[in-house]
Amino acid sequence: MYLKKFIYVNWGNIPQLEFEFGPICLFSGGNGSGKTTAADAIQTIMTAAHDNLFHFNPGQDESSQRGRGKQVRTLASYVLGCDDGSYARPQACDGYLAAIFHPTDGEDAEPFTAIIGMRAHLDDAAKPKLARLDDCHFYIVPGEMLSLSHFVREDIGGRYVTPLKSLNNLLKKEFGTEAIEKYDKKKAYLCRLYGAVRGKREAVSEREAMNAARAFSRFMAYKPVKSINDFVAGEILESKDLGEAIRNVSSLLKTIHGMEGEARTLRQSIAMLVSADHQAVQYIQQWLDFNVLTYTEAQCRFLQEQRRYLEAKRGQQMLREAIAANTHERQLAEQRRRELRDQGRVLEAQRMGIPALRDKDQLQSGVKECHDRLHNLARPLLEQDQLLQKNTAAAIALLHTIKSTSMALAVPNLGDKALRKVAESILCVQANLNINLHSLLGRDWVDLSPLEVHFNDAMSAQRTHNQWSDLLHSRELHVAGSLREQLAKENTRREQDLQGLKRNVERKRQEIDALQGRQSTYPSYVRVALDAIRKHCPDADARVLCDYVEVLDGAWQSAIEGYIGGARFGIIVAPEYEAESIRLVRALPGRDNRARVIQGEKARRDAERSSVSRDSIVNAMEFYHTTARNYLTASYGSVEQVTDVDSLRHTRRGLTRDCMGSGNYALFRCDLPDSDLVFGQGARERALEAKQVELGNVEQELQGATTRSQEVSDLLQQVDAVVPLQLADILQEMLSVHRQLRASESALVSIDIDDFTEMDAELSTLRELEDAQDDLLATLLKQSGEFETKLKQRDRQCGELGELQESVTAEVDAAEQSLKTIAGDWSEFNIEQRLQQADHEATNTNLPLLVAQRDTLLGEMNACAHALVRLVMAHNQQCRPADSISFDPDFAREHNAAFFKDICGVQRQLDQIHNRLKNNILAVKHEKLQELKLSFNNTFVTNLCHSIYQAINDGKKILEDLNDELQHHRFGADRESFRFGWEWLPEYKEYWQFFKEVIDNPALGDGATLFDMKLSKRGMDVRDHLMSMLLDEDENKAMRELERIADYRNYRNYEIYKEPEGKEPIALSQYGTGSGGQLETPAYIIRSAAITSAFRFNEGKSHLRMVLVDEAFSKMDEHRSKEVINYLSKSLGLQLLFIMPTSKSGPFMDLISNQFVFTKCPVAGQTGELNTRVLVDRQSCNSEKIQELWASHRRTIRHQAALDFMLEFAPEVEAVE
Repeated sequence: MYLKKFIYVNWGNIPQLEFEFGPICLFSGGNGSGKTTAADAIQTIMTAAHDNLFHFNPGQDESSQRGRGKQVRTLASYVLGCDDGSYARPQACDGYLAAIFHPTDGEDAEPFTAIIGMRAHLDDAAKPKLARLDDCHFYIVPGEMLSLSHFVREDIGGRYVTPLKSLNNLLKKEFGTEAIEKYDKKKAYLCRLYGAVRGKREAVSEREAMNAARAFSRFMAYKPVKSINDFVAGEILESKDLGEAIRNVSSLLKTIHGMEGEARTLRQSIAMLVSADHQAVQYIQQWLDFNVLTYTEAQCRFLQEQRRYLEAKRGQQMLREAIAANTHERQLAEQRRRELRDQGRVLEAQRMGIPALRDKDQLQSGVKECHDRLHNLARPLLEQDQLLQKNTAAAIALLHTIKSTSMALAVPNLGDKALRKVAESILCVQANLNINLHSLLGRDWVDLSPLEVHFNDAMSAQRTHNQWSDLLHSRELHVAGSLREQLAKENTRREQDLQGLKRNVERKRQEIDALQGRQSTYPSYVRVALDAIRKHCPDADARVLCDYVEVLDGAWQSAIEGYIGGARFGIIVAPEYEAESIRLVRALPGRDNRARVIQGEKARRDAERSSVSRDSIVNAMEFYHTTARNYLTASYGSVEQVTDVDSLRHTRRGLTRDCMGSGNYALFRCDLPDSDLVFGQGARERALEAKQVELGNVEQELQGATTRSQEVSDLLQQVDAVVPLQLADILQEMLSVHRQLRASESALVSIDIDDFTEMDAELSTLRELEDAQDDLLATLLKQSGEFETKLKQRDRQCGELGELQESVTAEVDAAEQSLKTIAGDWSEFNIEQRLQQADHEATNTNLPLLVAQRDTLLGEMNACAHALVRLVMAHNQQCRPADSISFDPDFAREHNAAFFKDICGVQRQLDQIHNRLKNNILAVKHEKLQELKLSFNNTFVTNLCHSIYQAINDGKKILEDLNDELQHHRFGADRESFRFGWEWLPEYKEYWQFFKEVIDNPALGDGATLFDMKLSKRGMDVRDHLMSMLLDEDENKAMRELERIADYRNYRNYEIYKEPEGKEPIALSQYGTGSGGQLETPAYIIRSAAITSAFRFNEGKSHLRMVLVDEAFSKMDEHRSKEVINYLSKSLGLQLLFIMPTSKSGPFMDLISNQFVFTKCPVAGQTGELNTRVLVDRQSCNSEKIQELWASHRRTIRHQAALDFMLEFAPEVEAVE
């Protein structure tokens, strides 16, 4: 297919004309005459003015024009007729370019017309004024050859340009709707255009069309060949712009680098917070240890004083035992002395032989025995009186209890009427029994006859009291057991209830203290599991989910927490510790192994895949830990908030504000009391209020329970004091002895003992023995005095030690109470366990060692507190204001409870900020970093590595294909052919090997990124070098270097070899330099091969055969130029359109079929803003006549040259002759 005709309408300053073209056409004229403008129109038709394809005025460097202040040519400027900033058509107008193609002999394609219609206007607001394109339409009209009249019409008003908006309808009206193919996109038009020139009725592929259009544009854009390498890289190989990809990769990497910098800063802050938190926790532990040591020291002193007290008591007991032994010995000595005296009296009686004396001795002995018996019976009688009083008090207490309490409901026997009747009888008996035993027994048994009067009352009292005792203690009298047993059971039950309430009060107080310290309260099994994980896996960073969730609307608080239930107390650990943590939890004894360990990484993946609706309860919560958000999103993201129960009925998983839920195809209640709420500070405040109310209620219960327990305890003590009486029995015995005493005393008075006989010898011996006993008694009495003195001293010592022990006991109690108070400030403090350990240590450690440990710990606490202050100050200096920690310690009150409380508050702040930075901000940033790294990896590998690698391979393929094409191109008498050669440049081969290593890396498909994939050492060096350039602060320098690396054409050194038939190849780079003309011929041969390849000359019968050359043959001599023109036109059958100044076109006129001579002429009037116009002389040349004229001209020149030569040498010849 060749270009038969071209139509110009409002294009530059070229008149509205039709140009007829032949095989070889010449655009000639002076500089600026318009010949290149005409050629640009043809290029516009063939490239659709596509940005990546065309270059207006390709023979000149438009960038140099821009640098000289000339406006760059555009479609709009051509339509408006721009010339040096002035416009021939300053008003908005339409313009057309139309190319009529016709098949050559042997081609089976049909003629067609390609049209580009444009509309433009002048933007006067711009400085300088700018031509702007309003619209652009593309047409293919198969089978039709349009003319100028289709675009410039004439009516009674004169000639006018067909409006662009009307052209489509006018053409359809003339040729039919199906005959007109209109395109709005440039690529679609080009695909159809290059399909039409190949005789196809359909479009070719975009790749083929773009390659053909690019080859056409390159062939036109003549540039002198200065270097073989530059020629191949610049004109043969296509430039690929990867600048945007480089900028994207650089921007991504800088973003990653910046985020990694932020992440590093965060990690540094987190590390500082960890250090500060470590110091705070260490201080807290030291302070706890210090206070435990204080307790241990007090307990040790207590045990020490207790040992001294017990030692003193043992000494006291030994003295008492010695006194008792002394008393016993004195009694024995006295008894022996009495026996000796009795023996003396008997002996005297025997000696005297007087019976009266014997009777007297017997009566005196009887009197003594009666006195002893009375004396021995006096104490039991008084004890019986005391028991009677106790029994009476128990009766009074029991009657009072029955009347004033409801204890009879819990102790059935208290309602027994017989019991009440006997108790009342006890009171009556007591009123009737009016005996002052102390007064009667204090008379040395002078007269006990008053007791005879009360004996019957005593017998009655004894019977009543013994009946009373049986009723209280006997099991046989009651089916449910004795009253005492029932009271004991009730006492045990009430004591258990009391202790339970005390524990409940203590627990409530600890919970309130924790809530006041902004801490949540966990179930005990969660606390045990948490302690176990923190002990065995300290790096797991174990936390409880509820501490990092807050419900935004308090009205939904109870419902949401109730629905989530026990999952609120799931334990969050670092993903790598999840398995170990659950093993630790499952190994815990009893019911402490019920805690949950959250699968954080699994929850994250599931949360990313889950779709959360707008009404999800997850959207009603705020999270301060990434794992908490992921877990609740994955687990409860599908739970929707609904307005009422009717809506809930149709919701698979739903929740109402009034705590009704649905799930697993069931409806249920899920409310929680305020005291059990744990999500967020608002919930903790509500829980605090509720627990304070609960504490008040429990304390009231405790007060009532204490009273009730005391009642039954007191009554049980009274009942335990009730025992059977022997009052009447002892009284009867005493009265009998008293009567015997009075009878013996009367008989003793009536005995006559005047006559007796002494036995001197025996009596003397007995008296000596009696004297010895007297001496012994005196000695024992003296010892008794000494023992009594020592006992008084020991009693005083025991009293002092007892008081000291009470003082130490108060210290122990105070230290223990202090430890209990600590538990409120630091909930992790296990007071019971520490107290047990402290008690054990106090037993097995000496006091000086404990004091030394305490002093050492005090010094460590000082150092730790000051280190904490330094770390907090350092943190505050580099953190955001929102993350600063308020901490102004008063070292004047160092290490007291208030100071400790401040440290606890600081530790909680540190933990909160650490959690927010690590588990929230850093975790989110890490996720974004992973996403960015993956995006960077994809962008770098796909848009850079793969693109450059593929372009390098494609460049090689282009040259190989051209070598195949060049085999068919033989030129000149030597039948020269040409081929490309290439070799790697070492620097660039390293880059190519790196790109190949990255693309072929098997880990790339497994999620590995450029940052962590395994590369060779050389590959890592190249990667690091590229990374450093992508991060270079000098962006212009870095971009130049990266664009150099990204330009695949730089990777090889190129050569062109000329191969004359039958001779050795010659490298053109070494062929010669000269003026450069020697390289022009191979360049045209190679360009022509590229054109025939792009135009698919080896496929089908029809092809585009028209080429356009600007500034043609400027570096070649006439002979070479004609050889090239004949090669292009005759050997390859190309239609040649070339542009050449008139001054240089003469030697080629014998080859020209059509010449278009352009002239810019001044005019009298103005054409728009111009004072000039362009004239075109369209000439059809008779090449045969021109050849004859040139032959004649050459003969004339040669003849004239011969004559001139002869004339120059004629005088010399004549002189010789």
